[in-house]
Amino acid sequence: MNTETLRGLLVDRELGELPPDVTELLDAYVEVVPPARAEADATARTVSTTRDAVRRYPDLVPAAEAKVIPVFLWLMRAAAAIVIAASMVWFVYRAGKTQPTVVENRVHGVWAEYQVAYDSHRGGYVVTRQD
Repeated sequence: MNTETLRGLLVDRELGELPPDVTELLDAYVEVVPPARAEADATARTVSTTRDAVRRYPDLVPAAEAKVIPVFLWLMRAAAAIVIAASMVWFVYRAGKTQPTVVENRVHGVWAEYQVAYDSHRGGYVVTRQD
């Protein structure tokens, strides 16, 4: 295992991000390989020191991160409103443009004359008798 992968796994283990089976495999590897054991101890100390520092000095956490989320939510809501408005305008435009399409054919029978028309609103043919 290379050093970068080991360090990444050790940090994830310290933060509780690894599944239990991966944690067991990593623990077994650390027990067998002495340099990995030294790296695991150093990582544990670093994470512990960082946690203590953040708990002691909460001002170390950047305040800018707290402001990003509300701005992002506002932008997402504005984008959703624009999409809804544009969709409504498109549907209204399409509804006004749609006119019933009537295709006419005259069929002459022996005794009567019939008119056949396709009505696009009803989606079917209309047959009427012509006298």
